[in-house]
Amino acid sequence: MASDEIKNMCIEFINSEFRDFRGRWVRDDLFQPGWLEQFLARWDLQIEYPLETTTLTDLLALRLLLRRMIETIAEPPLASEDLTTLNAILLKPSFKRQLVVEQEALRLETLPEKKDWAWVQTEIAASFVHILTAHEPARLKICANPYCRGIFYDESKSRTRRYCSIDKCANLWKVRNFRARARQQNADKA
Repeated sequence: MASDEIKNMCIEFINSEFRDFRGRWVRDDLFQPGWLEQFLARWDLQIEYPLETTTLTDLLALRLLLRRMIETIAEPPLASEDLTTLNAILLKPSFKRQLVVEQEALRLETLPEKKDWAWVQTEIAASFVHILTAHEPARLKICANPYCRGIFYDESKSRTRRYCSIDKCANLWKVRNFRARARQQNADKA
């Protein structure tokens, strides 16, 4: 997976609970009309079953699980109950395999038996596992802006990136810190 694809399916899914970087409001995109359809289309997940209330509850639980695992990733090992839950999600659908000829090369393709919501959850969970196994899980970070708390993959060489976006969260806290230092200097002079 290319490094620009690290901002992948599971990160977009987790960030579907979007917080204003100034702390004014929270928007849950899972409840926004059309967001799930756009998400499924972007990640080429053609679904054959409508969304039900229980499915939405499962999606919310998956998002909470993945966020919790990211929050504890810096302090291994991961909680065994979280791993058990994640593995249960990964085992939900059954798959079949077929050999495909693509541009004169052979490739093994894995297809779900049913393209249902269990399969979608498995694909989201698998993209998270891909980051854990094929990349550096410690680079999965939570924005240091306490109002935002967005998830991002730190691709900086120094691995010291603290904010999800330079133009919003990082800039906001730079300005706030600058103003606090200026107020402190003025108070010290008085």
